[in-house]
Amino acid sequence: MELRHLRYFVAVAEEENFRRAAERLHVSQSPLSRQMKDLEEELDVELFEPAGRGIRLTAAGRVFAERARGVLTSVASAVEEVRDIAQGRQGTVAIGFEQGSSFTGALASLMAAFRRRAPRVRLELVAMSSTEQWAALRDGTIAFACGTHRPVDDALSSMEMVSDRLGLLLALGHPLASREDLRLGDLTGERVVLEPRERDPRLRTEIVAAFQAQGVHLGAITEVADLEALLALVAIGDGVTFLARRTAALVTPLTSMVWRPLDDLDVRLTDVVAWRSRDADLPVVRTLVDCAHEIRPMLQPDADRAQT
Repeated sequence: MELRHLRYFVAVAEEENFRRAAERLHVSQSPLSRQMKDLEEELDVELFEPAGRGIRLTAAGRVFAERARGVLTSVASAVEEVRDIAQGRQGTVAIGFEQGSSFTGALASLMAAFRRRAPRVRLELVAMSSTEQWAALRDGTIAFACGTHRPVDDALSSMEMVSDRLGLLLALGHPLASREDLRLGDLTGERVVLEPRERDPRLRTEIVAAFQAQGVHLGAITEVADLEALLALVAIGDGVTFLARRTAALVTPLTSMVWRPLDDLDVRLTDVVAWRSRDADLPVVRTLVDCAHEIRPMLQPDADRAQT
């Protein structure tokens, strides 16, 4: 028994006439009648009985028709589902992102754009550092990444989304908070609270190198893994930290902290998206990359957009 036998049977059952069923199926009447007879012989049951100039289903035929429709509906749904998955319109995609970046940078805009294009794809967001994201991409744990610096890996492709200046975040009552113009030398001896080095080794190296280049000696560096705990320590004056300007714009209105630029600190936090190069043609990855291209111009500062 093949699926076409079920389709033929359902057509005959609904038309109650071999001629009309044959016309509906675009087949000849004689072969259709023969296949229905073969189906009855295979099942060892009568499915039809004469009814005037046509036929009607027997009790067994009515039950079989109901089951046959269910099978055909399930198969059609399965076909549609696998096609959607193959074309990136259904399924699940795992995306890595930096903790604390869900309301800033590219992530929120990227997810909104992707949801418009692929409403039936389930998003699985996994918080991890950029370094962890690059490793997760390589081993296939995630399919797409939203990090804060470009991966140095030939197996990964990436795109810069937006770059933002790093500045100083400190408590409103800190002695330096009242000053608009600050330099690295003003932080001599200050206790600095940072995320663990392994979260972003490049960023830590650039910050420390900037102070060393100016001959500035920092106080103790305290590592705090949880971002909320880190911000809480800064808010109570138990240290200062470095934060991108756009992130600070969301944090400071809700807290007793202020953000100040440092005139001689030329370190930027860059949002990038990345994916495995060999996956570039996968429909869901291609859709995410297209979304990144779509939203990238909107993420640029007003001054930069005005020049483009």
